Amino acid sequence: MPQPKTVLFLASFGTSILRAKEVSYDLIQRDLEAYTHAPVWQVFTDDDTARAVSGSGGQPIYTVEDAVETAVSQGFERAVVVPVFIAKGELYNALRTRLDYYRDRIDIRMTESVMFHPASCRETAQVLLSVIRPAPEREYILVGHGNSVYHNQGYDLLEKLMREQGHENIRVIRLMEKDSLSQAVSWLKLRGADMRDAQVEIWPLVVAWGDYMAGELYNAQDSFMWRLRQAGFRTVFTGRGLGEYPDFRALYLRRLDEMT
Repeated sequence: MPQPKTVLFLASFGTSILRAKEVSYDLIQRDLEAYTHAPVWQVFTDDDTARAVSGSGGQPIYTVEDAVETAVSQGFERAVVVPVFIAKGELYNALRTRLDYYRDRIDIRMTESVMFHPASCRETAQVLLSVIRPAPEREYILVGHGNSVYHNQGYDLLEKLMREQGHENIRVIRLMEKDSLSQAVSWLKLRGADMRDAQVEIWPLVVAWGDYMAGELYNAQDSFMWRLRQAGFRTVFTGRGLGEYPDFRALYLRRLDEMT
């Protein structure tokens, strides 16, 4: 029986920083194309950003609705959506809701987020440890945008799994919480990071560089990193999205395998 004509949608919130797209989303797209031998289109759930950057570098960027309409018009029978989101939450659920509107016109399937159950969190923890390569004399703060039960449970488990492997110098902070900075300061003082003048590395739990990383975490004087510096900690920022690391990008191929 012939396989249905299939297109893949690599779905993200999007970024207006083209360099960030090139070193993260474009590489995930390339990996998916090589793995599936199917066309892969980039889809931004932020419509304004999609329209602003579409065509840059000769590559179209679709909104969710434009991607589905184009796929139907070109005779595709199935769309497999690969969301880049690390954990389930508002963005993941909103994307699924937008896709539901079209399920009577095309077979739409959606892979899970990077972390969606305990086994996937354990897998992600191993990948992050291979990327970070934590040194015992340093302190590490992984910063996520936790704002849902899925995010919070996933991030809590992620930290617990790393601690179980002896990495007491890693803390996962949810930036959306009002006391996120005080949590970080209290933990670092408990660890004696200020007394030891230990280097504190901030690792963002985001796939691609964007305004969130540049503003809330690094550039602005009231950003997370600068406020930690003002509190007396020798803080550095990695300045890279997780999509830039091959080991992390491989997680999307595994989620695709799990769906099929």
